[in-house]
Order: sequence, then structure tokens, then C-alpha cells
Amino acid sequence: MEVALKKSLGQFVRFCFVGASGVVVNLAVFTAVLLVWTLAAGRIHSFVDLGNSIVDLAVHKDTRAVPATAAFVANAAGFVVSVFTNYVLNRRWTFRSSGAVRSELPKFFTVSVTAYLVQLAAFWLLHGPAQMAPLPSQLVAIACVMPINFVLNKLWSFRGA
Repeated sequence: MEVALKKSLGQFVRFCFVGASGVVVNLAVFTAVLLVWTLAAGRIHSFVDLGNSIVDLAVHKDTRAVPATAAFVANAAGFVVSVFTNYVLNRRWTFRSSGAVRSELPKFFTVSVTAYLVQLAAFWLLHGPAQMAPLPSQLVAIACVMPINFVLNKLWSFRGA
């Protein structure tokens, strides 16, 4: 029992590190999509405008600064890219799995989509009704789903690892 607990604790710590790298990937993609959207809308004309746009993403509470469609497209893009990087890192490092990818990946994706739906609801509440800026909304929403992700992936996606 104690050995299993230590193993699970070690996996959870590694899962958190992988999750942190996934957050970086998610936020990088999220921010890039929003900046491209802002650029396409003709709101960036100089490096100063670019810098101001990045600051707006982090601290601007006026939801008109970032159209809802742009925020949700960026949210989805960040999610998809981070799922695949997280799968590879969790498979190889967190759970050290040797299971079949054709079995694990669909399970991992299913868990990720389930967690994403929870994350999306949290993001909507924070960015919409609560009028929190997009970037902090994304960070808080991601943190809400981490425990769900770990438990479901340990018990189902990478069972036995």
C-alpha cells in the first residue's frame, strides 16, 4: 500500500510538471491565435500596438477588447495542441506506459475532452459573466480541471502503468 501511494504521488508530481508544460503550450497557442486575430482585424500597426495587445490579453477586463469568438477559437486551439504534447509526455514520463497507443490515445483524448468541457464552462463563467480578462480566465479554468485529469488518466487511460 505504501509503495503504491509513493508511486501515485510521484506520478502526480510528474503529471503536474507535464501539466505545467501543457499550460505553457496552451497559453502560447491561445495568445498567438488572439494576436493573429487582432492583427487580422487591423488593430495592430506597430510593435507598440503589439505590446499593448499582449498587455490587454493579460489584464484587460473589457470583454469588447477581445471578441468572444476569438477567445473561444483561441481556447480550442490551445486545448488541441496541448492534448497531444501532454499525451506524449504523460505516456513516456509520468506513467511510463508501454500500452498500445491505439488503446491509450482515444482514452486520453476522451478524458481530455471531458476535462476540457469542464474547463470551457469555467472559462465561460470567468471571461463572460465575471468579466475577467482572457488570460487569467484561462489559467484559473485550467487549474480547475487538473485533479480530474490525473485521476481519470491514472485509473483509465494508463491503467496498470
